[in-house]
Amino acid sequence: MSDNNLVGEKKGNIYTISLNRPGKRNAITVDMLTGICEMAESQTGDPDIRAIILKGEGKMFSAGVDFNSLGAEVGVCLGEAGAGGAGLRALIYRFQHFFNRLEALEIPIICVMHGRALGLGIELALACDIRLMSDGCVWAMPELKLGVIADLGGTSRLARLIGPSRTMEIFLTARDYTAQQAAAWGLVNYIYSEDDLLAEAEKMAGDMATTAPLAGGAVKKIIKRGDGVELMTQLDMEANHNSILLRTEDFQEGLSAMMEKRPAKWKKR
Repeated sequence: MSDNNLVGEKKGNIYTISLNRPGKRNAITVDMLTGICEMAESQTGDPDIRAIILKGEGKMFSAGVDFNSLGAEVGVCLGEAGAGGAGLRALIYRFQHFFNRLEALEIPIICVMHGRALGLGIELALACDIRLMSDGCVWAMPELKLGVIADLGGTSRLARLIGPSRTMEIFLTARDYTAQQAAAWGLVNYIYSEDDLLAEAEKMAGDMATTAPLAGGAVKKIIKRGDGVELMTQLDMEANHNSILLRTEDFQEGLSAMMEKRPAKWKKR
């Protein structure tokens, strides 16, 4: 699948979505927000797809938001002076919903970042499950230089991931940071050379393809939806999900595959 700015490719159990505006530093338009979400969601209907990789073409992952595209949307709302900002809030909620849908997807998503990753590009990465970065990648959240904040989950997701104090530093200074700092703070899982980055992502996705997809979806829900809830509630989530998984055909297949020392053939049922 391709709409020029986004390219999708199926390779075995892996579906790769590429930001494809290298001439515009992969700046993300409103249509691309919608497209990324819809392309990822459409893979739930393919029984072969076990992982999604999100990457950028050209010299960098993404320079962030495309201001021309966003400006057209915001400009309409700014004209609604009597609405007390309601139109702008509704617009932001709509954009937030795309990343919420991406995060809710049961298929694991690996985001690979190289070159530079800025603003909205980082927010997009935060909505994914695993983040990998090239060793020379530079990243930043420069929104405060424009007098605004990151409102598509950047402030909230980043604080939940790496802690409030470090997140305040990143936003309040708007500094450039290194891949090594991203790894040390827990923003990314691993850093690799740019030449090895995609291959390592595909290797990780290949490992994910050997595990049970229904159980993987349950793990995502428990970890993401359980963030911030008290322990007993999260333990209930574990019990409820496993009470379903233990009655699936995939559980029986997993047991048989282990006893017979062969790869499991998952059916998602």
